[in-house]
Amino acid sequence: MKNKAKRAVLVMDEAVGKQIRRLALEEPYPKSHEIYLVVEFEDKTEILIEVRCAPSFEITHLARDARGELEPIKKPVRGSLPILAKTQNNAD
Repeated sequence: MKNKAKRAVLVMDEAVGKQIRRLALEEPYPKSHEIYLVVEFEDKTEILIEVRCAPSFEITHLARDARGELEPIKKPVRGSLPILAKTQNNAD
């Protein structure tokens, strides 16, 4: 039997038990090849995760069905962060 590699998981203990006030993906500047994942908590602390790449995102909204299985409730949204932000701003 082959050894199956385990996926890496990083748990941020600073976030355990805190209520999230805002979760955002942000560009530090236009056309950046970095993305910030910002988690702001109700106690006015935050965690900033810097992702260095040229990412393309897909955001899928999920909800549990009658059997408790997750299923999509909206069509996934795909694209770069500027495209997703523009799509969101146009929907407001």
